[in-house]
Amino acid sequence: MTRTLLLDTDLGSDVDDELALALLWGSPEVSIHAICTTYGDTALRTRIVLRMAQLAGRGVQVAPGETATLSGEDVWWAGIEGAAYGPLPGLPGSVPLHPSAGVRLLLDGPADAELLAIGPLTSVAVALDEGLEVAGITVMGGDWADPAELEHNIASDIVAAERVLGSGTPITVVGIDVTRQVRFGEAEIARFASCGALGAILATEMRSWMARWDEDFEVPHDPLTALAMLQPDLFSFSPPGAVEVARTGAVRRLGREGSVRVATGVDVDAARTAMADRIARGLGEQREPVAR
Repeated sequence: MTRTLLLDTDLGSDVDDELALALLWGSPEVSIHAICTTYGDTALRTRIVLRMAQLAGRGVQVAPGETATLSGEDVWWAGIEGAAYGPLPGLPGSVPLHPSAGVRLLLDGPADAELLAIGPLTSVAVALDEGLEVAGITVMGGDWADPAELEHNIASDIVAAERVLGSGTPITVVGIDVTRQVRFGEAEIARFASCGALGAILATEMRSWMARWDEDFEVPHDPLTALAMLQPDLFSFSPPGAVEVARTGAVRRLGREGSVRVATGVDVDAARTAMADRIARGLGEQREPVAR
C-alpha cells in the first residue's frame, strides 16, 4: 500500500532538502499529501518548491509555514535561496500568518499520514499544539553521539524541538552523527546533472554548497533521513525512549521509557546507492534496459 506523507522542510538553503524532495518523488511507496515550508522566508521557500514541481512535471500542495522561531532565535539565511532557478512562480491569494497556511495543510492531512520533518521544528510544534495527529514523525536533527556538538535544526528553535520530541508521538530521529557518515561526490552529482533541467540545477547547487564550505563532498542529511523512513533495514536504532533537549541545543537520550527512537548506525554504501537511485528516478532519469 502507498504510504501518505506530510513534509515539513526549510527547503532552499542547503540543497539537501531539494534532494530529499526529489528522493520522495522517486519513491513509489509514498505519496506526498502536502508540503509545509518552514523557517524564515517561507513564501520564497514555497515558490522554490513550486518551481521544482514545474520542472519535474509534478503536482504539489504546498504552502508557507511558520516564519519566526518559537525560541526567538534569529533565522539563519544563506542568501542563495532560489538563485539557481531564475524567475520563480508567485503565490496564489493571500497567505494567513498564524496558524500559517502550511500548518493548516499539515492539520488537514489524514490521521494515518506520516510526517517527515527536515528543518527547524517550529511549524511542527505549532501544528501539534493545534491538535495535529499523525501515525509517526521522522526528524532530521541533533547529534546523539557528542553532547557538545550542536545541530542546526534543533539549535535553531530549541523551544520547538522540546515540544516535538516531548510530545509522546512515535518519533524516529536521525542525527548528524549518522548522516555525516554518508557522502555524495562527483559521481552522484554528474548522474543528477544528466537528469533534465531540475537535475542540472541541483547539481549546480551541490557544487556551490560544497565550494561554500571548501569541501569536495555533499552530506545528504535530509535524503538519508527520508531513507530511514523508507528503508529502515539499512539502519540501526535505539529502543524507543525519552530524550532531552538542553537549553544549549544539545540532545541526549535519557535511558527511560518514551516514544523517541534514535538512529545509531547506517549501512553507508547501501544507503548511498539507494538514495542516488531514488533521487535520479525522482528527477526523471531514463535508464537503458539491461541486455539479456
